[in-house]
Amino acid sequence: MKTLKKTFYVLATLLAVNFASNAQGFSPEQMVQQRMARMESELKLSKEQSNKIFPLVEASVTKMMEMRENGMDMEKMRSSNQAMMDSLKTILTEEQMKKYQEMQERMRQGGFGQRPQN
Repeated sequence: MKTLKKTFYVLATLLAVNFASNAQGFSPEQMVQQRMARMESELKLSKEQSNKIFPLVEASVTKMMEMRENGMDMEKMRSSNQAMMDSLKTILTEEQMKKYQEMQERMRQGGFGQRPQN
């Protein structure tokens, strides 16, 4: 049940980011760059991690755009989001993964502009 809940949160977050970004007039490339910049900053990614994560984020944005254009298939979105999470777990440290999940939760709750206080 927790996995399903996490998957739903990730899905909701990706959709929120997608819609908010499109509403602001961002291209898919800009959305990828924005997500990478935020992840690099908040998760303090190494160059190696960034290089591994970039294609995942790029594919995720592309899939979300395709799904948005072709109708929202919730099962495909869940599957795509779970695959992204599984891939991130192999790249990020436990601490980074926890921070990433917190980022997703903040965005899901509408905190796009909020940054954690250090």
